[in-house]
Amino acid sequence: MKRFKYLTFICLITLTLIISIQYSENAKVRASAQEVKELPKIGSFENFKQILKDTENLGLMGYGMMMDGALPASGGLLRQAAEADSATSNNKSSDYSGTNVQVEGVDEADTVKTDGEYIYKISNNKLIVAKASPVEEMKVISTLNYDLQNYNPVEMYVDDKYLAVIGNNYNYINYKELTSKEDIQGKGMMLPQQHFENSVKVLVYDIRDKANIQQIREVEIDGSYISSRKIGDNIYLVNNKHIPVYRILEDQEEIPLPAYRDSADGGDIKRVGYDEISYFPDSMEPNYMIIAGINLESETDNKLEIKTYLGSGQSIYSSLENLYVAVAEYKYDMPRPVSDDSVTRRIMPVNLEVNTSIYKFALNDGSSKYIGKGSVAGRILNQFSMDEYKGNFRIATTIEKYNNDENQMSNNLYILGSGMNVIGKIENIAPDEKIYSVRFLGDRGYMVTFKTVDPLFVLDLKNPNNPSILGELKIPGYSNYLHPYDENHIIGFGKEAIEVEEPHWSGEGTIKNAYYLGMKVALFDVSDVHNPIEKFKLEIGDRGTESELLWNHKALLFDKEKNLLAFPVTVHEIEYNNIDQDDYLARMNPQLAYGRPVFQGAFVYTLTLEEGFKLKDTITHHPAGRLVDLQKDQRFNYERDISRILYIGKNLYTISNSYLKANDLDTLADKGGIKLVN
Repeated sequence: MKRFKYLTFICLITLTLIISIQYSENAKVRASAQEVKELPKIGSFENFKQILKDTENLGLMGYGMMMDGALPASGGLLRQAAEADSATSNNKSSDYSGTNVQVEGVDEADTVKTDGEYIYKISNNKLIVAKASPVEEMKVISTLNYDLQNYNPVEMYVDDKYLAVIGNNYNYINYKELTSKEDIQGKGMMLPQQHFENSVKVLVYDIRDKANIQQIREVEIDGSYISSRKIGDNIYLVNNKHIPVYRILEDQEEIPLPAYRDSADGGDIKRVGYDEISYFPDSMEPNYMIIAGINLESETDNKLEIKTYLGSGQSIYSSLENLYVAVAEYKYDMPRPVSDDSVTRRIMPVNLEVNTSIYKFALNDGSSKYIGKGSVAGRILNQFSMDEYKGNFRIATTIEKYNNDENQMSNNLYILGSGMNVIGKIENIAPDEKIYSVRFLGDRGYMVTFKTVDPLFVLDLKNPNNPSILGELKIPGYSNYLHPYDENHIIGFGKEAIEVEEPHWSGEGTIKNAYYLGMKVALFDVSDVHNPIEKFKLEIGDRGTESELLWNHKALLFDKEKNLLAFPVTVHEIEYNNIDQDDYLARMNPQLAYGRPVFQGAFVYTLTLEEGFKLKDTITHHPAGRLVDLQKDQRFNYERDISRILYIGKNLYTISNSYLKANDLDTLADKGGIKLVN
């Protein structure tokens, strides 16, 4: 009995210690989270001018304002499974494809969306809603026309209830209508409080009745659109707004601060105050970066959240919990002339150095909070250069150094901890080459660099403190986009290329150059991480062949379970009877180096690990015989250029600006189509 009491006592003591230790560890985590310092605020116009002067003295060039559009941004296929709406979804399919996104559960805006019954398409300043399923009932239901507005829709989000259209709004101010000349004198082109300059407008519609779509909300935010993400009912949007530094510092103008308005909050224009604008003391750019949080579910209760920072963004990555905004920062010594010739005199920066700053924001129900900043050497390629995994942030960069008129390149992989400090890295990957594509998948990373051949690197990221290169494959060509097939196979989309030895431009010796050819699609087997292989590949067309997929991942349709792979492509082919192939490859006959257009549409393949790529068929929106006419014109028809491919149930749909076409998903038999515009 005494022994039992003694053991019980020991157990209680042990349990108490465990709880105490756990509480202590949790307290450390909470303390660590609270250690994030609040960013300082600008506070006043005088302080603002001093900050801008400091920016100039640091020799920083801010290029964030150059990024006016959403960057090509993707990854695993997000299949949206929506519950049937009793009023409109009797025919709605629960088996349909969604936008190809980078992170599952984090939606990305696009020009085409579907809810499993209807297809939504932005085209020629219009938004078209077409009933797609069943095929026999295909027709245009609604058209929203923005021609009479200074509004250009860019992309959208769609769910069961709401359609959110994001676009650029162009405001033209008639300064002659201002009250007096005194309003302008000494203030340059200063805007009155009731006006925006260029802005981004989000129009929210209730789409439960597709034949009677109703606008229920309008949000407008100063600046130029960078990108956005949708998580659940919340849209997170990032803008840049240029700051005219010269007018502020030299002309002493107090330029109006960033503005916003929300119809759910009265619709009046409001301006952010100096005491609301944060800045990063060690990294300042002459831009405003504006992060907006919009909750779609509530029309009045959840108002627009605006966070404004003195800085800029160029590309974004979002997980379910965090938003990362990356921007390149340029540092240089005082510029010097390249030539003494006054006619050709050019000014070039000396010792130009490019680093990337990454700002981290916690996301929560439409709200964002700054929690940290990191910085790494080099610049990123696009959103796929970034990734979050198990609390760590991974980023791949290319370093380009311009020194003594030489361009030196190398590539790096950095892993940053939750506090945004570098905890692991691989540097100097593939010297004298640059990154063409990156993909992070769990404990592995894949990187493609290119100069004259395409090395595919397999990266081991399991130990974030000690990442390493596992294997490397060198093959002709390169991949612009990498997409996962399964844990041991990855698909690369890019261009075939050939290495040609040519006379050096100096007249002494020779130099090796690479010329890209047609489109290339490859399936890489990385089962043996130390020896990756190109298991299957296909080549499409000759030089001049292009696909939107090579710069926009959203153009891809891939479904492993259905063995389905489809993408848009415009094909050029060379008439080799009229040209010597060796001359073509060496560009000895540049006028004939590009092929003639022979096809514009989509290629549909099956893809299996046993047989590789098998072409099922091609789909075009051109009437029979029209491609011959296009070959004579030497150009393609923009209105019939297929941009997106999706499936609903047993049907495959292709969408161009003017046409919606349906084919049987299994046989690709033509099942008809409709015009989207008259």
